[in-house]
Amino acid sequence: MQKTLYLLFVLFVFANLAKSQETMLLVTGKKISISDFKINESDYISYKNKKGKIKTIAKQDVFSISLENGKETVLYAPDLSDTAAFSVAQMRDYVKGAYDARTNYKTPWLTGSGFIIGGGSVGLTAAGMNALLIPVLPVTYSAGVGIFKMKKEKLQLPDNLKNNDYYTEGYLNRVNRKRVNHAILGTIIGMAAGTIAVIAFTK
Repeated sequence: MQKTLYLLFVLFVFANLAKSQETMLLVTGKKISISDFKINESDYISYKNKKGKIKTIAKQDVFSISLENGKETVLYAPDLSDTAAFSVAQMRDYVKGAYDARTNYKTPWLTGSGFIIGGGSVGLTAAGMNALLIPVLPVTYSAGVGIFKMKKEKLQLPDNLKNNDYYTEGYLNRVNRKRVNHAILGTIIGMAAGTIAVIAFTK
């Protein structure tokens, strides 16, 4: 009986491993592991994520889907009525830049600074500051990060792609979004930690 159950378990595992897995590449440079995708008539793509849950996404947000065997289906199509629209090749470079920025660009100093500012703003309430003013410093910090964007000249790009305007634009756009997102994340975590600390020390 135990051998039979073990055999069934092994077969179940192999069946799941053998199941086709695809990779969806978004125009933002994000890659998602999916399976059983379908393109609906409403220009939405339905798919199963890693957890087996059915999700949907607008087709316009997807650049391509690659099968496990490496075959790629490009879903991006330029708007022919828009003279400024990227061609497929140009968008591929843009997406590659965004993907590389997601993978390679790190912002520990922005997250750390946000943590200090968020925690410090809460700590000031213990010194008598009006609690309604707590979000002011974190919001100002995050807004400042968004206003003072990273410049192209300061990016450390691969030598063979430094002069590729589409790659650079994708990389730069994702870097600036990442900077703001991580600054906000740092302030939120800092405010949460600061709130816990204030509660603990004022008991």
